[in-house]
Amino acid sequence: MQGTEKEYMEARQQRSKTLRKIMSLVGCVSFGGTALFGIANMFKSAFQESPQVETAAVISVEEQLQKRARGYESVLDREPENVTALEGLVKVRLEMGDREGAIAPLEKLVNFYPEREDYRVVLEQVRLEVGENSQ
Repeated sequence: MQGTEKEYMEARQQRSKTLRKIMSLVGCVSFGGTALFGIANMFKSAFQESPQVETAAVISVEEQLQKRARGYESVLDREPENVTALEGLVKVRLEMGDREGAIAPLEKLVNFYPEREDYRVVLEQVRLEVGENSQ
């Protein structure tokens, strides 16, 4: 009986070794396949032309200025004496080239702050420019 038991143990060890070899081979093949697949995709994407990325519509400078002007105007509707909004509206309208539209908020600023020389100077410059353009 000892002979059969010994033979049984040797056969079992042999099957265990064979099974380990098969599992190791399957693991190596799986790892190698995954690695090759990744490398192949990397080279494939490197040689292909990259797809065009859709970009959001770029808002023109003019549209941005108009949007800012509307924002300042809405603030002034709620708070007619808001100095920050008046100054911002003047700057935006001057950037847009709307000299005539900048005169009214500049006049308000001069009326609110008559001691501010800079407001008066800018107002006079804008009036001169509007006068020159209308002639």
